[in-house]
Amino acid sequence: MAAVPPEGKSPKPGLNIYTCRAVNPYKLSIAVEELGIPCHYIPMDLTADEHKADWYLAINPNGRVPAIVHVKEDGSKEVIFETAACLLYLAHEFDKEHKISYPHGTPEYWTQVSWLSWQVASYGPMMGQAVHFNRYAVEPVPYGVWRYTSECRRLHHVLNEQLAKHPFITGDRLNIADIAIFIFVASSKWCGLDVDEFPHLAAWRDKLLKRPQFQKGLITPEPFIFTDEYVTKPENQEIYKTIRKLGGQWIKQSSDRWSKGSPVSLPSDFANYA
Repeated sequence: MAAVPPEGKSPKPGLNIYTCRAVNPYKLSIAVEELGIPCHYIPMDLTADEHKADWYLAINPNGRVPAIVHVKEDGSKEVIFETAACLLYLAHEFDKEHKISYPHGTPEYWTQVSWLSWQVASYGPMMGQAVHFNRYAVEPVPYGVWRYTSECRRLHHVLNEQLAKHPFITGDRLNIADIAIFIFVASSKWCGLDVDEFPHLAAWRDKLLKRPQFQKGLITPEPFIFTDEYVTKPENQEIYKTIRKLGGQWIKQSSDRWSKGSPVSLPSDFANYA
């Protein structure tokens, strides 16, 4: 039986979002603002390993943030984790007017799902690797920097080409794919890239940054501190030095737990080394 959440961490009646000041939770806060729906935010203290506690692993077995617990009027609960699933759930449950989504089964719906899948399968993981090697690695790894920064530049080109043809990622209006992709684009400099190299992508980012719902979502429940504007201010650099030091140590400790020596060897090993 899962442990009971500590005081202040149990879901309340209605929509509950477990959140922290990382990238992914702000996808959900922006979507909530665009939909104008009430929500209970439950902050998670990653430095205290709350995301590894048994009570939270019962919500998200992968031990990552965010996650949703929707306590319905009849007392039943829906538990959702992974941001793509969370966005699809918010759209299904709260977007009956299709403000940020398309009707299920339409061609536009499947285009939306395709780009949402592109974000979670390609863009997000590659940006995550770029930020690791550019900002969090505990020792310089030039090949990692080169590999992942280059791949993210390619993915930015893919987005730029798409936005050269459409005002939004999937067509003529905003949807959850835009929201999912936006938060990484807005954090590009933290990952080591300059969006201004891609004019259509930069214009799309600036357009979304002007939306009041995006502005509110980026400060809910706490301000997001990895936007290009935040990370380049000289007065903010001490906090980023701390974040990088502690983040690098935390990532190394987490990886060390699962490190079991060298990778499985194959007869073809080292053939790729010049």
